Amino acid sequence: MKRFFAFIVLVKLLFVLFIANSNAATVKGAASVYKITMTKLEMCTASTGVTNCDGAVVIGSGTQVIDIAAVDAGAVAGTYGDVALLPLGTTYTHMRVTVLRKFTVKTAAAIDTAATPDACVTQAATDTLYGDTEAARKFTHAITVADDGTAAEMNLYLTNDSFTICTNATCGTTSSSTNDYSSPTYATYMEGHDADTGTEHIMIFALTSPYTVTMIPPTVTISFGTQEAIGASNVGSRCMMIAFEPVCTITIK
Repeated sequence: MKRFFAFIVLVKLLFVLFIANSNAATVKGAASVYKITMTKLEMCTASTGVTNCDGAVVIGSGTQVIDIAAVDAGAVAGTYGDVALLPLGTTYTHMRVTVLRKFTVKTAAAIDTAATPDACVTQAATDTLYGDTEAARKFTHAITVADDGTAAEMNLYLTNDSFTICTNATCGTTSSSTNDYSSPTYATYMEGHDADTGTEHIMIFALTSPYTVTMIPPTVTISFGTQEAIGASNVGSRCMMIAFEPVCTITIK
């Protein structure tokens, strides 16, 4: 089910992303919690990539956590940005969004991978699972959790383009994997992370149609769905949990 949000003057809420992972086939499930952290929102008159936002105007900045899965259809999950900052008469075609590479998610129900494990849920991350501290390995390692655990909020990260999977409970055994950030499903462009220690992630979204600023406050409509926003993949007898890109469309008129 998609959730729809209509806003006037304030840009309320945002979207998210995610990437393709080279690991084995993944089964998707719904999220009951999907928290993102916004750090910047910009409007662009044109864009050819994440580093290009022509005529950039910052309409939102500062850190704000928004849970896009925790509200009912038609409700408002949060506010971020002010389109009143846009200059009159200018036409915009894209949004550039900066978020933290950390996402906090929780499965709405166990995900059956049709193999063993067969009841994967998000579980609280610990330093032990990383074989070091979460802080030290959050972008270089992906942890796994035991099958049939107790569902809890879990921190998941946008790992580097090449990363290590911890295949047991102490990360004493590992395997190698890769991410592909180059072909997002809903974003137009997305930043890659080649051995990157930066904490932020940049995306460019194309508006459904160009918007020209007038004296009349615009309506910003953002719709998204989180029914298939969490995935589970088998790693031996353990579960690797993955956050996927929620459905997202943006219209300003």
